[in-house]
Amino acid sequence: MAEVAFDTHKAVKELCSAGFDDTQAEALVEQINGAFVGSVATKADVERLVNRDEFRDTVATLATREEIAKLATREEIARLVTRDEFRDTVATLATREEIAKLATKEEIARLVTRDEFRDTVATLATKEEIAKLATKEEIAKLATKEELEKLELNMVVLLQQQANTYLRYLLLTAAAIVAASKAWDFLVA
Repeated sequence: MAEVAFDTHKAVKELCSAGFDDTQAEALVEQINGAFVGSVATKADVERLVNRDEFRDTVATLATREEIAKLATREEIARLVTRDEFRDTVATLATREEIAKLATKEEIARLVTRDEFRDTVATLATKEEIAKLATKEEIAKLATKEELEKLELNMVVLLQQQANTYLRYLLLTAAAIVAASKAWDFLVA
């Protein structure tokens, strides 16, 4: 490292005028000068560590004061959620141990590939297609749950009546066949 300018003669004179003898003052200044020179980086030291172009490129990617000013202030963030609300929310989150019990990235990757996932998503309805379907209000206008239950009960009653009617016809037909069979037996005998 290059040496930094430090006026040792002036420092010795000031220490002597403050009550140190020459030997003490010179020894102290020598120690201070050695520590000072050994720990200070010069412009040449910094230039050797950092390339100016690299430094400029790095600084160019940082946000400007105007961009930072557009971000939320501490007060705006504080209005969004209180510390207690934040702590309560964090308390409901999974612990590291609970998260560790979940599937690993590799296990999830074995379940479905990205291409399979994309293919599956591609078959789903778009927002526009869903919007063309009936709204909740339109569906609610069709029939209430109670109306559907009444309709189901009425259909069960009608089906039972139809079954009873068919059963009566079947019994009458069977009775007519038995009567015709007996009449035939009587005629033949």
